[in-house]
Amino acid sequence: MKRRSQKNLKNPNRRKFLGASTAGLAAAAITPTVLAQSNSEVADPNHYDVIVIGAGFAGVTAARDASWLGHKTLILEARPRLGGRCFTSSFGGHSDVDFGGKWVGWSQPHVWAEIMRYGIEVDESAALARATNQIWMENGQRVDGDPAQYGAMFDHGANVFYEPSREAFPRPFDPLFNQEHQELDSISAAEALADMDLEPTIKDLMTSFTAINGHSDPSESSYYDQLRWFSLSNFSLVNMWDNVGRYRIKGGTKTLIEAMQESSNAELKLANPVSSISQDENGVTVNTRRNETYTAKAVILALPLNCVADIEFSPAISETKIRVSQERHTGSGTKVYARIEADQPVMSGHGTIDMPLNFIWTEYDDPESHILVGFGTSPSTLDINNNDAVSDAVQRYLPDAQLIESFGYDWNLDPYSKGTWCMYRPNVFTQDFEELRQAEGRLHFAGGDIALGWRGFIDGAIETGMTTAKAVHEQISQA
Repeated sequence: MKRRSQKNLKNPNRRKFLGASTAGLAAAAITPTVLAQSNSEVADPNHYDVIVIGAGFAGVTAARDASWLGHKTLILEARPRLGGRCFTSSFGGHSDVDFGGKWVGWSQPHVWAEIMRYGIEVDESAALARATNQIWMENGQRVDGDPAQYGAMFDHGANVFYEPSREAFPRPFDPLFNQEHQELDSISAAEALADMDLEPTIKDLMTSFTAINGHSDPSESSYYDQLRWFSLSNFSLVNMWDNVGRYRIKGGTKTLIEAMQESSNAELKLANPVSSISQDENGVTVNTRRNETYTAKAVILALPLNCVADIEFSPAISETKIRVSQERHTGSGTKVYARIEADQPVMSGHGTIDMPLNFIWTEYDDPESHILVGFGTSPSTLDINNNDAVSDAVQRYLPDAQLIESFGYDWNLDPYSKGTWCMYRPNVFTQDFEELRQAEGRLHFAGGDIALGWRGFIDGAIETGMTTAKAVHEQISQA
């Protein structure tokens, strides 16, 4: 069954939207296959081989691959759209603006395999491709300075901060390989920075930088987990910037995920949140808030980690999964787009942690206007739906900038995400990570929040969707 066409959401309003919503490249080896269904499966239209809960990149990948392996597959998605924490809409004359997950990089093998599979193009952030101005803060004052001067300061601070990464992650896509340096997981990024001998301005820059990486105060994120991004970027700062902020999918992330779903044989039901899951030796039963019931041989739960505890499980799943879900990961900051008049340079700004936006850069440099994208560590420091507040935040970097419009989506208020991208708190990786990934009977877990590699990124979501589909296929085949 082909999915319904996704509506083109334009200039979304937060409240309206929430109300509407209330190894190697092994994936490339899978080719579409359709197997004959048994008579019993045909007789019961609500019975499936595999049910996938969540239609973000992890869920769509898992469902597609399971369907290609010949399994009758259903995706249940709570929102009225594909994408999960990736959300493409229109802003400032562009129809490809992503208010959630966005950037991809050359060192992210799984997403690049899919980009190549579907012949999708990439574009570049204006600032990371051709910025002419670099702005930073020094002793509380704005510096509109030489990019080379800023680069020397930042590179020094980053090299000191990331110095243990090669020993901590000698095999970046196999984070469980080396446990000799996992004591670094017991301290926060803030604690690690406090012990580093860095000049005050550089320490301020690094404090702000690590805050954005964890999308929260650096006291909340694990130092060990912060080291991963650098390790996965082949221990290169240039490569890390390319991965986390330079390259975006042309047409937005919806271009890729819609292509993936179109090629799938999986059935898709949108606006159908799941309320409970029960399992026994005979299979799994899934109940939705629309009072619908579905059964399956296996279920893949592809939800944000923060939302796992919202489902009622029988029998109960592990206490670890519930506890970590309820505690939530660190990602709880802000992301906002601001369209300004085009009389400003293509710029990149790096502020301090106490600023409403402690990172901002030119994402689109159109002739008539520029669109900036900015990040802050907490919604308490900036109302992203208040144009005056956003204008003030932008003018901390560009005093003469004239704001035309702004928009941000608060993922913390979204009941199906409860936060932004995932970075772990201290001790979660060393104490809980393996358990978070562990299947429980016929119930399997996927999602970018539990990826081995690019956790918190589209690539990590695709990785887990791919590997979990394979695990489910093996389980069903052996039954």
